[in-house]
Amino acid sequence: MEISDKIRKNLLDLQHTKYIQYFNTCVILLFTYFIGLVISFFTKQIDYSNREQVILIIFTSVVFFVIMGTLLIKFNLRVKSIMREVTQLRL
Repeated sequence: MEISDKIRKNLLDLQHTKYIQYFNTCVILLFTYFIGLVISFFTKQIDYSNREQVILIIFTSVVFFVIMGTLLIKFNLRVKSIMREVTQLRL
């Protein structure tokens, strides 16, 4: 059973919207984390002299940024591939 190009385009549009929402959520999470980190440094809630605390924050931040960066790249690539598929459809 083969689906028509219009139905395929509608399904791809839904996928495109889903991945755009994922992408935007990752960006919001990144900025929220970064702003929280900056505020905690300015309000001195993070003790610079406590080496363990600084190492834990650096480790947590690196892990968080790597995960979010990887997801952003993955979602961006998926959105681009969906757009390529849509342009290849005969409408």
